[in-house]
Amino acid sequence: MDENSLSSAEISIYCKYLTGQEVDEQSRALFQRAIQHEETVLNGKELRLLQFIIRNPFTIGLIDSSLGLFRPKHRLRKRMIIGFAILETSPLYFNYFRPRVFSRAHLLTLMAKGLQEALQGIAGSFILLFY
Repeated sequence: MDENSLSSAEISIYCKYLTGQEVDEQSRALFQRAIQHEETVLNGKELRLLQFIIRNPFTIGLIDSSLGLFRPKHRLRKRMIIGFAILETSPLYFNYFRPRVFSRAHLLTLMAKGLQEALQGIAGSFILLFY
């Protein structure tokens, strides 16, 4: 897989992970341009992890949580943050990221989600042992 098709698949997975939707061409092009900096070029081990994610997109939540908790400076994590920022600032995905008013009962849901993310981070760390 060449760099363009790899980064195209990468941003598609990030978009589905965050919004459940397909990525638009403008966001795809912005992402491909943004990751060409030295700090986000992946080495062999990081590239194998990205290829694993592309082959197994259901693992993105586990790996995102684990990198965020245990390896926040990992280059793949930096690429995720760039992709997330591009999607969050796109008008097409505004409804997924706009502020909302929640009830107090919703705090319980947020706490449960936080616990879920912590458990996913631990589970994802087992995947990272191999990459």
